[in-house]
Amino acid sequence: MLRTIDHAGYYETRIILMALSLAIAAYYLYYHRDRRYLIMFVSGSVFAIVTEYFLQFRGLRGPGYSFSIFDLTMTGIIGNVVQGTLEGGTQSLFAFWFTDLRLSQARWQRWSGFFLLCVIVVLLAFIAGMLSRHRAISSTRPMFAIASIALFTAVIFVSLVIAWRQDALSQLANFFGGLLLFAFLNFEPLQLTGSRYIGVSFGPETVPVSMPLQILMMLLSNVFESAGSKLHYLSIPLFLKMVTLEWREDEGSGVPYSIQQLQDLVQRGLRKRTKPF
Repeated sequence: MLRTIDHAGYYETRIILMALSLAIAAYYLYYHRDRRYLIMFVSGSVFAIVTEYFLQFRGLRGPGYSFSIFDLTMTGIIGNVVQGTLEGGTQSLFAFWFTDLRLSQARWQRWSGFFLLCVIVVLLAFIAGMLSRHRAISSTRPMFAIASIALFTAVIFVSLVIAWRQDALSQLANFFGGLLLFAFLNFEPLQLTGSRYIGVSFGPETVPVSMPLQILMMLLSNVFESAGSKLHYLSIPLFLKMVTLEWREDEGSGVPYSIQQLQDLVQRGLRKRTKPF
């Protein structure tokens, strides 16, 4: 996996997405007293920092890896913390928002903000991709490194076991769908602009592989690395009972209600009592 984006505006766009994610978390905390979005942002940030440290400690980002924000070069532990926060928090909150909307069977009006965020993710990815075209390669990550494959496989297995024990496989499946959606929206524009692609080494040179192989390898990367390896962003908070996405049933009708739906019903009831007409 080759990247030219690390010194060409990509992480400036991550700051924008992080600010939007924190604004969404603040909205749910202030107006709905819902801490889950903030918890999920923190969860994604923390685990992404740990993963980034592992990748760089094992040398899987390539020798001398660094990235830049406003011409300020980031390396080492500080770089791990900044990169993990900028990337992991947004991914986690995005996927959780998707999951919450799906499980609460939200009406299209409530999806509008999420769809807007999707559009922003795509636009920022294209901007970063265009800015980094024809730049020098800044990261060379092997696709089949034993260490990363073992780590990601372990994460997926443990996450599935936790979800099974918590009776939350459907919640985790929806979260996986949100992570996968974010991966396609964020990374495919970078592939189309040629700033994130699959290559093969021939001595000192690295050349792109054929387009069919590009598509196949990117699909595997999105499914296994970008989505599957991040399932613990949700499974660990579920295990620690820090967040919940459980369904409840109305005893009279057998109709399932999610936590968000119950909150909406309560709020409508309060408005009805205060403004009966």
